Order: sequence, then C-alpha cells, then structure tokens
Amino acid sequence: MTKQPPSLEKTDLISLHASTCLTMTEFINGCHCPKLAHFIVHQLRRLLAHPELERAHEYRHMYQQLLEHWQKITAYLLEQQRQRHQTSH
Repeated sequence: MTKQPPSLEKTDLISLHASTCLTMTEFINGCHCPKLAHFIVHQLRRLLAHPELERAHEYRHMYQQLLEHWQKITAYLLEQQRQRHQTSH
C-alpha cells in the first residue's frame, strides 16, 4: 500500500497552521505589537474558513477558542495604544 501525498488543500492548511503558530511564537517572545496580534486574528479566521476544517470539528473548536483569545488580546493592545496616544497629547 503506497501512501498518498497530501492534497493541495491539506498542504495549504498545514502551511497556514505552521505560519500561524510561528507568528504566535514571535508575539509571545516579545513582539507585543497590535498589528501582529491583528495578523494572528486574520490567520485564525483563514484557518476557520479553510475547507479542510469542515470535517474536523475538534480542530474548528480549538481554532475558534484561539480566535476569541487573540481577539481579546488585540482589543486590549489597541486600547493601550489609544490610551498612550491620548496621554501624550
């Protein structure tokens, strides 16, 4: 029995997952930038919209939880940025 190579959609999903994890690691390692957090939210939305996840409910649930978490982080960072901007003027 020969192993089939992953489909193009599966390969795209794997790549998207890996780049999202890498970006999260970059954020956690000190780059607490609202733009980076927003990009993570964007990546997680792309993951949730990926056709391969239609059949993987456990992964959809995990990505949904991550999305909610990163949306909160993004909102918090944007609020901090807004407050800093207001106090500097």
